[in-house]
Amino acid sequence: MDVGKRAQEDRHESLLNTQGTMLDVIVIGAGVAGLSAAHKLKKAGLQIAVLEAQDRVGGRTLTQPVDIGQGKTELFDLGGQWVGSSQKHVMDMLRELGLETYPQYTSGTKVMQLGPGGKVRTYKSDIPSIGSLKGLVQLQLFIWKIERMAAQTPIEDPYKSPYARELDGHTVDSFARKHITCEVTVRLIDVACKVAFGTEATRISAIFFLAYSNAAGGVMKVLEAKEETAQEARVKGGTQQISQLLAKNLGDEIVFLSHPVVRVDQTGENVKVTTENGDTVEARRAVMTAPPNMILKMAFSPPLPPSKRLIYENLPIGHLIKFVVVYDRAFWRENGFSGEIVSDGGTESLPEGVSRGPLSVCFDATSHRGTPAIVGFIAGRQEVEWQGKTIDERKAAVLQGLAATLGPDARHCVSYTEKIWAEEPYIGGCPVVFGVPGLSFALPHLRSPHERLHFAGTETATEWTGFISGAIQSGNRAAIEVLKNLRPELVDENDLKGTCYDPGSILGDYRTNQRLQTDNYKVFIIVAVISMVTAVIYATLL
Repeated sequence: MDVGKRAQEDRHESLLNTQGTMLDVIVIGAGVAGLSAAHKLKKAGLQIAVLEAQDRVGGRTLTQPVDIGQGKTELFDLGGQWVGSSQKHVMDMLRELGLETYPQYTSGTKVMQLGPGGKVRTYKSDIPSIGSLKGLVQLQLFIWKIERMAAQTPIEDPYKSPYARELDGHTVDSFARKHITCEVTVRLIDVACKVAFGTEATRISAIFFLAYSNAAGGVMKVLEAKEETAQEARVKGGTQQISQLLAKNLGDEIVFLSHPVVRVDQTGENVKVTTENGDTVEARRAVMTAPPNMILKMAFSPPLPPSKRLIYENLPIGHLIKFVVVYDRAFWRENGFSGEIVSDGGTESLPEGVSRGPLSVCFDATSHRGTPAIVGFIAGRQEVEWQGKTIDERKAAVLQGLAATLGPDARHCVSYTEKIWAEEPYIGGCPVVFGVPGLSFALPHLRSPHERLHFAGTETATEWTGFISGAIQSGNRAAIEVLKNLRPELVDENDLKGTCYDPGSILGDYRTNQRLQTDNYKVFIIVAVISMVTAVIYATLL
């Protein structure tokens, strides 16, 4: 008999043995959030079980061997992969697990391909070259404006923002078009949204976008790849190791794979969880870490409150295909390029049924061992259209796009590997869910408990929402809420900050005001300079 199959049967038998046994906690989901919660609960001495729908741990992190030529393979991330020094929770976890990071390569010239004709432009600054002074000024002014607005829009309750009523019905696109007339600039914002959320700016709530950005410390921190930003560093050996090592530490007697949860019943003082194969497990508390778009597929008794159902019904998940292209040499570095590309796909040589080329954003993906590679994304509408094509068609189109931006050497790769996240039956997409207009008033209920059922997952985080670090923070927070009820002697006032038992704000006035005060002198200078430049340019254009 296959060893893996035998091990899975043994684990299933182990789960059956827990039926009739009252556990302390059931954790639903063995992604980073669920395993972080389980890790903390086990250290506190609680009896737990982790139920995972898939046949692996890691959720939206996935590290797989990729062909690097000469019959060899190397591990690359096909899911969430970046971490940063300002992401406290993931950096603490990496240190605890003994994992190392290395910096994202960003040296050299960057490439942008946006607008009619797919003209390729190069730039070296943080802001792409728009090709229009008017467009560049509008972009700088808009970035400054939304950074200030984001700093006053807390993720735990976006409706507390002074801009909530003004923006609640706006999408990112409609809000941007109120301030920007340059079409290339608007397209740049759209590309940023597609990669960050897996959907177009026309679908994302403007107030949700501001709150999400605030949780990361600012809009540009979400989008950039430098120190203390979202794409600052990568993990040697891949980020799925976080979940794999946590699961290993918990043990096979605790983590059960291929056990999709279909029903959660709260009866008396207990929570009973039923899986797709008919197994049931009972505990005093449960932690739900499934993606919000998947929670609606489960049955609950008593039913979820209307506020929670409203949220889940209006948090669709993004569409994303992630690809890794391996080369025999880093030709882009040799030619002075960083490997960074911002593109709306272009319109050349497209197959039937596809409106644009596949590229959105690309980065240098060279491994810590030196294997040259480019990583990129097919996102939003482009993902939906290209998903209907064959892998060979997608590969050819990706290589064509890379050749148009990085040079003809891009056509000759060692291997092309991709991950279509919409095909994951218990995830349904990637990278995150996003809020639609009109939803911000209900978002505080996203992380509130439902009787004995607590909620975690990166979308419920209040620091670095949507990222690996946010997943860990949310798992820790849910674990503390459980401990407050089951082991209150292990919890102090500081632990309760940011939980449902904290009467104050998680981000709080301190975090927002600290950033605003430190940045006051910068803002004054930026405003003064931009105002003068704007006056000169508009005088010239009139």
